[in-house]
Formats: sequence, structure tokens, C-alpha cells
Amino acid sequence: MSCALVADTFFSARLSGALEEAIQWSGETLECDGMRRPDGRGLRISFTGQDGSAHLTLVIGAPELAEGLSTKAVPVNVTLIREGHAIYGTRGANKCLLDEVTQHPISQPTPPSVASTGDTSAQATIAMRFWRIEARGFCLEPVRSIADPSDAILLSTFDFRGQISWEPDLPVTTPGHAPDATPNSTP
Repeated sequence: MSCALVADTFFSARLSGALEEAIQWSGETLECDGMRRPDGRGLRISFTGQDGSAHLTLVIGAPELAEGLSTKAVPVNVTLIREGHAIYGTRGANKCLLDEVTQHPISQPTPPSVASTGDTSAQATIAMRFWRIEARGFCLEPVRSIADPSDAILLSTFDFRGQISWEPDLPVTTPGHAPDATPNSTP
């Protein structure tokens, strides 16, 4: 997955409740992905690893965390998926917090279309931006099963390092008009 640009990617967490476990995922035992949230507000990052014989996926959504921002005290949503068991969620960003988060740009080689053709048009040079993200956090309340709210798991602490892939803002188009650049179209 997109852990490839950050060699020392990891996810660790202390879980209690319906699942009692200390997670320590890294290297080949870890899949991760990070991107802008579908609604365009903030970002989300996911980590998948093994919980015994089943896959466990944790998705951390940070609606108030902008691209490249390093800060403290960021409210987050947490979703936990236990393959073959249940889906858990915080149902809001007021139960978990990133104590501290840092983001650093990851340099990318020139896109192949530009390198091979020399085409520097806007379309050829639009490229994804990548960020190394590192954070530590905790939850004050458990994530609860969507099907049975009495089934709950507390992430008392979690730490991670991974990668965010950020798509550039695309030009705004209206029918019959040429695209206009959006105010946030520069990196």
C-alpha cells in the first residue's frame, strides 16, 4: 500500500474491553493508506494488520487537520474494523485526540510524463503531494460496535508514523466555461 515512501512506518496501540491487546505493527505486517477525507475536510489515515488470525483495520479521521500542518490537540474520529467480527466507531470527533502530530513533505521524482516528453503544461505537471505524518494520541471513551453499543473497545493510547497522499485541488469548471484555478491550487 502507500507505506512505501516511509520506510519506518508503524502503528502501535493499547486496546482494552472487547479486545485486550497491545498492537505493534511495522514493516511487512502493516498496510497503510492516508489521504484527504472524501468530504475534502481534513485527512484520514488507515492502518491494517493481524489480530491473531483476523485482520484489524483502524481508520483515524482528522477533519480539522490540514495538509502539512504540524500541531497539538487535534480531535479525531476513530473507526475500528475487526474482520469477521464487528465495526466500531467513536461517532464523533470529541472522544479521541491526537496529542501531537507532525507532517513533513516527502520529495517525489519528476512525473514520467514530464521527464520523457518535456511537457510542462499544467495537466502534465499536476502531481500528488506526499507527506510523512507522525502522531501520538489517546481516546477518553471507547469505540462502540455499530450493531451493539455495549460491545466496546478502548484505545487508551496509539502512536503511528505513515504517509499521506494529497491530491492537488483541481480547477473548478462550470458548463460552457474554461476551468478556473481554485485559490488552493498551489502546493
